[in-house]
This record gives sequence, structure tokens and C-alpha cells, in this order.
Amino acid sequence: MKRIWASVIIFVFLVTICTIGTITTKKVSGQMTQTVSSAKEAAAKGDTDTALELSRKALSDWHNKHSFLCTFMPHSQLEAIDQTLSTLPMLCYYNAMDQFEAECDRAITQIMFLNESQLPSLANIL
Repeated sequence: MKRIWASVIIFVFLVTICTIGTITTKKVSGQMTQTVSSAKEAAAKGDTDTALELSRKALSDWHNKHSFLCTFMPHSQLEAIDQTLSTLPMLCYYNAMDQFEAECDRAITQIMFLNESQLPSLANIL
């Protein structure tokens, strides 16, 4: 009987951790997508100062969340996003707006794929 209770406690613990991870992933991906989209919109309007500030904010926010996300996500996906976000401030600083906007799109897509890959769905389980 003690083994059954122990297995139930472990199961509840694992479900709780997975739920926290999913909620955190959804929240972080939403915030990051919003920040990068705002930077892209600012660049499209010609407001390079705001675009630069937002791209630096996106990179800073990502670095703050990266250590927590590493605990339950594949590092290769996180590193790809990290590399993409790292290029944004310099592209904006040197006025390479076409490439900046393309990298913003790339970052948004990577973040959305990261979010989708962590959601508990039949496609992700199989």
C-alpha cells in the first residue's frame, strides 16, 4: 500500500512540474513574441531608437528566462533562439533594417515553434 501512495505522490509531483513548465513556456513565449514584434514594427516605421531599445530588451528578457527554461527544454532549441536574438541589436544599430526585420520574423517563428513543441498534444507525445 505504501508503494501505491508513493507512486501517486510522485505522479502528482510530475504533473505539477509539467504544468508549471507549460504555463511558464506559454507566458515567456507570449512576452518574447510581443517584444520582438514591437521592435519589428518600430523598425518598419523608421523608429530605429525604439527598435534598438526593444531588441536589447528582448535579448535581456531572454537571458533572464533562459536559465529557468533550460531546466525542462532541449538546449538546442533555446540556443538557436539565443543566437537569433543576439543579432538583433547590432543589426538595428548598423541600420540593416531589412535583415533586422527578417531576423525578427525568424525569432518569432522559433519562439512559436518552441511553445508548440512544449504543449501536451497528441503530436508531441507520439
